[in-house]
Amino acid sequence: MPASESCGTTSTSTPTIEHRNVLIPIDASHNCERAFSWYLENLKTEKDLIFFVHVIEPAYSSPAVGLAIESPPIMIDDMTRVMEESVVIGKTLGQKYMKMAKSAKLPYKAFLHIDTKPGAAIVRSATDHKAHLIVIGSRGHGALRRTFLGSVSDYVVHHSHIPVAVIPPMHPAPHEHKDH
Repeated sequence: MPASESCGTTSTSTPTIEHRNVLIPIDASHNCERAFSWYLENLKTEKDLIFFVHVIEPAYSSPAVGLAIESPPIMIDDMTRVMEESVVIGKTLGQKYMKMAKSAKLPYKAFLHIDTKPGAAIVRSATDHKAHLIVIGSRGHGALRRTFLGSVSDYVVHHSHIPVAVIPPMHPAPHEHKDH
C-alpha cells in the first residue's frame, strides 16, 4: 500500500472557530451590569465579538390602541414622544456598554429592537447575529410574579437553540409566600 493511503483511520481534530458571537441583552438594571461583569470575569475570550441588544417595548401593546380614527391626536403625539425618549435611552445604554467593552478590549456592536415581546426579540436577534452564546441578567422576581408576568430570561432559556447563561441578582428576591 502506498504511504499516502489511509489505513481506515480518521482525524479527530475539532474544528476551531475564528470568533465567538456573544449576545448580551442590555437594559438599565443593575442585574444587566452584573451579567456583563460576570461575563468579563468568567467567559470572556480573545475570540469574542459582543452583540449588545436593547429591546424597546412600544408605548402601546396592541395595534388597535391609540390608532383608531376617533383617537385624539394628542394620544398619538404622546406615544411618539415616549418612543423617541425610549430610543434616546436605548442609545445611551448602548454607548455605556460599548465603552465598557472597549475598555475590556473587546470588539462589539450594539442594536436597538422595538418589539412588544422582549424575549422573542432577543431569541430572534441571537439567530440573526449567529450568536454562539447569550448572557442575560435575571431580575430575580419571585415565582408568583414570574407566573403571572412571565420572565424574559425564562423565555430566552426555553426558546433559544444556543447556550444561555442566566446571571442571578446579587440578592435574590425574598419568597413571596411561606409554606409554614
